[in-house]
Amino acid sequence: MGATKIVCLSANPALDRRLRMSSLGAGEINRAKSAEGFAGGKAAHVAMAARAMGSNVVWTGFLGGAVGEECARQLKDLDIQVVSISTASSTRVNLEIIEDSGRVTEILEPGAGPTTGERDEFLRLCAEGTQGSWKGGLLVISGSLPSGVGPEFYVSLIEGARKAGAKVFLDTSGEALRGSLKSEPGLVKPNRTEAETIVNRPLRTDRDAVSAAREIIGCGAASAAITLGRDGIIWVERKDGSAWLARPPAMNVISTVGCGDATLAGFALAASQDMSAEETVRLAGACGAANSVAFAPGRIEKVKVLELLPKIEVRKLNF
Repeated sequence: MGATKIVCLSANPALDRRLRMSSLGAGEINRAKSAEGFAGGKAAHVAMAARAMGSNVVWTGFLGGAVGEECARQLKDLDIQVVSISTASSTRVNLEIIEDSGRVTEILEPGAGPTTGERDEFLRLCAEGTQGSWKGGLLVISGSLPSGVGPEFYVSLIEGARKAGAKVFLDTSGEALRGSLKSEPGLVKPNRTEAETIVNRPLRTDRDAVSAAREIIGCGAASAAITLGRDGIIWVERKDGSAWLARPPAMNVISTVGCGDATLAGFALAASQDMSAEETVRLAGACGAANSVAFAPGRIEKVKVLELLPKIEVRKLNF
């Protein structure tokens, strides 16, 4: 696909440990039938999905210890350029438990906070990259902030990238999202729950989601997409712009972990190629749906995305 570089930034990466078991019993001894470990964190999922679709991808973030080394190795094995900031603390490990019933339980470690020097090095590398080898690229900031790091970290990254002429997409939640909107990211992509927290009301209908997306744009974002699980995506292109719905077909879902990240990769791919609005939301929907049947989060297959593209229901909404 296009030559525009997609740079995925992760302040709180992880190794995702996936356990499969017959059922999970709270307060009991549970034995897993299988265990696998995958480089993870939201930015890694975006990077893997974008690379699977043929994009030129860079991943940069904090990595520490043997776990961090394993994350870097897996990303490099997928032909993703890794620019890591070494940390004294080890990279966290997250658990995803999949039961035979299809129920998925996630247990996410908080992630140790980087030192002031480590944070400064991250900001320096990003400033250097956006003015050098990443110039003209698209920066995607994904995931939570580690312990002890406030929203101002994302604000510094976004403002620095925008000053260098880069477009920035953001996917985070809570105060990290609320505090970053003032820095005017090019697109934000919360899920339903995250958007409800920002607008402080439930989103029960498509109209509710469109209203929330417009409110989020009013807080500073140039564009907003809200992922709604099996109900698809609501995307408002820009302030006073059109609203779109993309809904996937029924899928034999393996896991929904990483579907929002693959969706964001689709938006990034579309932006890197100047696709039309309809093409953009269709590709984003197809990437997210493909992730639900992938063998691991972010490990979508291009052939599956292409198969799904004509099956995504896309509608322009008149509200």
